[in-house]
Amino acid sequence: MNHSKQLVQLIEIAMMTGIAIILDTISGMFLKMPQGGSIAIMMIPIFLISFRRGVKAGLTTGFLTGIMQFVTANLHVYQPIQVFLDYFIACTVIGMSGLFAGLIRKASLEKRTKKVMTYVAIGVFCGSFLKFLAHLISGVVFFGEYAPKGTPVWLYSFIYNGTYMLPSFVVCAVVSGLLLLTAPRLLQQR
Repeated sequence: MNHSKQLVQLIEIAMMTGIAIILDTISGMFLKMPQGGSIAIMMIPIFLISFRRGVKAGLTTGFLTGIMQFVTANLHVYQPIQVFLDYFIACTVIGMSGLFAGLIRKASLEKRTKKVMTYVAIGVFCGSFLKFLAHLISGVVFFGEYAPKGTPVWLYSFIYNGTYMLPSFVVCAVVSGLLLLTAPRLLQQR
């Protein structure tokens, strides 16, 4: 990759990171869970860059988003490992959705709407599920004290994190799919 293409990719990563932080701030104003978490529309820019540039760019954007959340957000900090799981790992793994970038681009070029939506949904599910797993582990290890008496900690964490991650998946899959269908140039690399 030549220097101008690298520069363009770095600019796109920076822009998507900034958009993710803005969306995170907005979503946090409407639904903020007691021990952290909200409908994670901040994942949309990470999915878009992952589908446009692949796994490496997606992981980079996710990692930078985690750093920016750490620096700018109202964090729920209990342990350094918990911060690592809930911010750095949880945001970074969203970029694994880039594994589906080639399939999405191919389906888009062939104008196969159902395939685009299917691959986007699978990619968004992959990234959302990995983010959910990071929060689930963090919840089991660090937030078990909040589980109601008699409720297994893993079940509490599963339900707690599922209440915002399931809607996050649905919203991100629909919005990302519609954006890529209506603006297929978002997938074109220049």
